[in-house]
Amino acid sequence: MTAEERDVVFRRCICDYGTNQQIDMAIEEMSELTKALLKWKRARGKALTAARDGIIDELADVRIMARQMEIIFQCEDEVERRIDFKVSRQSGRLEEWEAEHGEKRIRHSC
Repeated sequence: MTAEERDVVFRRCICDYGTNQQIDMAIEEMSELTKALLKWKRARGKALTAARDGIIDELADVRIMARQMEIIFQCEDEVERRIDFKVSRQSGRLEEWEAEHGEKRIRHSC
């Protein structure tokens, strides 16, 4: 499915269910992701796989709802600019940390 096809479905959800309902759903999905992450932190052994699967499902739900929030608030370009700003700022922080500590903070095998 293309991004455009997804947006058609998202816009229909917004129109059919209503803006407030979709905002509530976004809040609910973010909460469920929070719970899934906490569950993963507590999991051991085979339960880690199931907990990871739960995180994947909830991340998908949150991304779907985040896109609907961009549509509702008509702010996709602004969000993209803020992402670029924040990633650039974080990159600078990492470079500062590396300069202070003489080593790279990010390792490929985190």
